[in-house]
Amino acid sequence: MYNLSIIGKIVDTPGTYDEEGNQLTAATYRQGWHVNTTSEVPEWADYLCDPKPVTPVRIYAGGVVPVCYAFPSQEAFEAMQDA
Repeated sequence: MYNLSIIGKIVDTPGTYDEEGNQLTAATYRQGWHVNTTSEVPEWADYLCDPKPVTPVRIYAGGVVPVCYAFPSQEAFEAMQDA
């Protein structure tokens, strides 16, 4: 099996908060449910991040640059896991 690193939702713009912790503006997120692997998963080819991230959210030990996938949702990713 592939070494998976589940990223999930990626914050595009962080939310803002006042001194008491009340939310002023909500965070925004990049589209998709993101997952990294150490190598390509042929069955997931339709979900490869395009373009490939210049600065990945996570990098594997030893500086291994991940293969990034963006599924439409967590449920879509889980369905691919069950297939």
